[in-house]
Amino acid sequence: MKVGYVKIAAVLMVFASASTIAGQSVDESWAIDADATISIENTAGKIEIEGWNRNEAQLTGELGDSVDELEIDASNSSLRVNVVNRNSRNIDSTDLKLMVPKGASVDASAVSADIDVSGLDNKKLTVSSVSGDVVVNATSQRVSIESVSGDVKFRGHSERITAESVSGDIDLSGLSGEISVTAVSGDMELQTGLIESGKLETVSGDITVTGELADNSKLTAGSMSGDVVIVLPADQSGIFKAESFSGRISSDFGSVDHARHGPGSHLKYVAGNSGAEIRVESFSGNIKLKHD
Repeated sequence: MKVGYVKIAAVLMVFASASTIAGQSVDESWAIDADATISIENTAGKIEIEGWNRNEAQLTGELGDSVDELEIDASNSSLRVNVVNRNSRNIDSTDLKLMVPKGASVDASAVSADIDVSGLDNKKLTVSSVSGDVVVNATSQRVSIESVSGDVKFRGHSERITAESVSGDIDLSGLSGEISVTAVSGDMELQTGLIESGKLETVSGDITVTGELADNSKLTAGSMSGDVVIVLPADQSGIFKAESFSGRISSDFGSVDHARHGPGSHLKYVAGNSGAEIRVESFSGNIKLKHD
């Protein structure tokens, strides 16, 4: 069914009651612009989003027995999909797959649901889940991904990314430009290209990053109770600063000074004149600055 603008309170508008909607299959499509704005919300189950070379959006899947409405607002420039359940206590899984133009900007959110995004090459991508994993394989100019009680994984390319996880690990590859990553009770591992601005923080997890700093850039990494490993090219120039209260520091860039009385060690080393700055801190974890 292709439409210019339609608001649907039931999947095909022929279903008159919530009991009819519950448990039904979904198979809908709409004509849509190549750079349209897409948003989708699902409480429980799974959201799968895939980009393709068509000016069309297609929604398929199975609605859970607890679904009261499938709200859909569609026009040539935008599409909004929202799964509405009868109550918040007993929610059955709804699994949805949404095919969209690869250039469409996407905002996907879920509770107790995993989100999988692939095949996009767009300007903006926002993905968030509570009690679910987030997996993204895409190219996007600006990315924001987060999960609570779930892992975050990104593959592809982005020049501006923000990633957050609570009680989950973060694994990112294909980054460059501006990078901001925060984890609580989780490890993070990053494979990057040229970093212009980087801020990495974790409370009780390890940080491992492999990359290169651009001229006049800044990278800060801090962990309260985890290790921090920074791997850079052997000819990386910049100002290197590292400090640990009760952990060890080892560095291929400069020598480490140890406190004369009590725990603690620090490093300050200058190589070249690129204007780059690398600052690493850990309260009770080890720090390693390594050549690649």
